[in-house]
Amino acid sequence: MATNLARLSRSWSLASAPFPFPFPPLSPSPFPFRQPYSSPYLQCLCRSLTTTPSTSSKMTRRSGGRDSLQKKRPLEAEVNATFLIPMTLVAPPIWRYPRHPMKFLHMAWLNIQNRFKSAYSTLGIWFTSSEKMLRTWPRFKLDRASAVPVAKALHVQMSEAMAAGDKEALRHICAPELFKTLGSTIDSRPKGMRSEWELVRYEKTWYYPRIADFRVTYQPLMQGRGMRLIKQAVVSICSVQRLTRCLGDAKIPGTERMRELTEHIVLHSEVNPRTFESGPWRIWGNLSEMTYEEYLNDLENFNAMEANQDL
Repeated sequence: MATNLARLSRSWSLASAPFPFPFPPLSPSPFPFRQPYSSPYLQCLCRSLTTTPSTSSKMTRRSGGRDSLQKKRPLEAEVNATFLIPMTLVAPPIWRYPRHPMKFLHMAWLNIQNRFKSAYSTLGIWFTSSEKMLRTWPRFKLDRASAVPVAKALHVQMSEAMAAGDKEALRHICAPELFKTLGSTIDSRPKGMRSEWELVRYEKTWYYPRIADFRVTYQPLMQGRGMRLIKQAVVSICSVQRLTRCLGDAKIPGTERMRELTEHIVLHSEVNPRTFESGPWRIWGNLSEMTYEEYLNDLENFNAMEANQDL
């Protein structure tokens, strides 16, 4: 049983697919897994504010020492890269399952099976966190209840910081890859251009916010530098948001937009593999709901990766 638990708690280096918004993937890979991105509402604004690539490159050259220091340490950034845990599933509500009876039942079965495997893996890590197997109380705490309030707070902080162009605030809120992407977007904005973001209200509170997916697994570091323990939660939030573009302190007439959005926010927390103490939650990005066909494709890719690992 211990062997099976350890096998299920393994994780894999994940792949890149093109962003659903105009940002390049972080790194190439042969498997079409998902990439992090921020709020789709803010991304739409970023696209309208982005200047030409030449402007962005000039700003990069002006930044001087800090960027040069980052270029000297590409290996360190690669080793510390964070990835989405394989088979993370944001299942649609049951009323949006496929209408074909067989596909409906298969989607339900895949969802149940996925959650069972995730719970089984988490249980294995929980048991192995005991200093003396089954003789002392496990040290690892899921702290699942904190995921929803933390996701709501970080969602507001990230959206306000992104709108205002506050990179220092984003640095403490976001995972490194997401921060790098959002920071580059802020740098490419025209001088004096910013925006104001406001959370108007939460919607569909009878169903949201909720935890759509929760996983704990060991994740290999790049370049074969060992393993780390990652705790991941996907929190679904439905809200009405208002966004207005500004030039300096003045709002630009006709740019105010208000939309209702359902976002599936991915939180990551790194866990100390020796003490099993959890670090702070950070936003890895957003995911979309998966259709039946998308989930089958993800499952096929994961099985192929697992087969390669067993060879």
